[in-house]
Amino acid sequence: MNLDGKITKILANFYYVTDIENKVWECFARARMLKEGKYLFVGDNVEIETSSTTQGVIVNAKERKNKISKPPVANVDQIIIVFSSIEPDFDEYNLDRYLSFVRYELSDERCLVCINKIDLKKIKIDKVYEKSGFEILYVSALTKEGLDNFVEKLKNKTSVLAGPSGVGKSSIIKALVPHASVQIGDLSSIKQGKHITRNVQLIDIKYGQSNNESFLVDTPGFTQFSFGGLNLKKVLDTFKDLKDIKCAFYDCLHNGEEDCVIDEMIKKGKVSESRYNSYLKILAEAQKEIIYETKQESKTKSISGKKNSKASSLPKIDQEKRAKSRKKEKQELLKIQREEEE
Repeated sequence: MNLDGKITKILANFYYVTDIENKVWECFARARMLKEGKYLFVGDNVEIETSSTTQGVIVNAKERKNKISKPPVANVDQIIIVFSSIEPDFDEYNLDRYLSFVRYELSDERCLVCINKIDLKKIKIDKVYEKSGFEILYVSALTKEGLDNFVEKLKNKTSVLAGPSGVGKSSIIKALVPHASVQIGDLSSIKQGKHITRNVQLIDIKYGQSNNESFLVDTPGFTQFSFGGLNLKKVLDTFKDLKDIKCAFYDCLHNGEEDCVIDEMIKKGKVSESRYNSYLKILAEAQKEIIYETKQESKTKSISGKKNSKASSLPKIDQEKRAKSRKKEKQELLKIQREEEE
């Protein structure tokens, strides 16, 4: 029997697929899909062929609406960047990096900012981000203050929670879905978040009297992602409050060009100076040399030793397109052989 479902969790080589009747199936991916290099993400809509009352094989993956590679999630409706007001302390530059990174990968999807732990310390960042296009939410996972407004933004959407470790992403999910199998960590001795969430998983949200199809994606906290080599114009596009500024030239990057009006706009209070400083740091990082995983991809310098101008405009290579190691290829072939023998 064949069924349609959605991948809600991936552990090792097991894919957990939830069907339309909310039953979870433990599945493998068909060997042919692995041979064709088709990678499956949490959030993918798939077709499975059942092999028992609880297990099946994924035989086909439906076309995706979108995907992001870090965290690896497909068919996303919106991203919610979670930061805390304290423990760890709010870091505006780090938030700007997250927002720019997400906007670069998912330029057409909605992006919200959620400030957690307002029971410990209240902050207001609305003025800084009022022209950025990001809605700001304030919540406390502990006291549940602001959660009713928060859950309204989740209705009938698949929302990804992203942000540094320790800001309370898992705590928010636990406050909304007490039975959810998520772990909540504490802070290290140097007031940094510990990595507790190990795997990406899709969690069905039913909060209060709500009756809708809403999913939250809990993701491992991460802070290391690079803008090196990304398209400079697209980086500017991720800062709507700067992109909308009209200069003498339509392609002005607001990076010291002649007749750029950015300094004047900052003096008049029409542009946030802190947001602009974040943009300059990210832009400088994007201009750096790209470092790829394969020898062929790493050849980004000319014979003279200067950076290749074409290389600086290349986007980050998707993980699916990177060259596989010989060890990984051998492991996959052995797995396929065992499955075919069975």
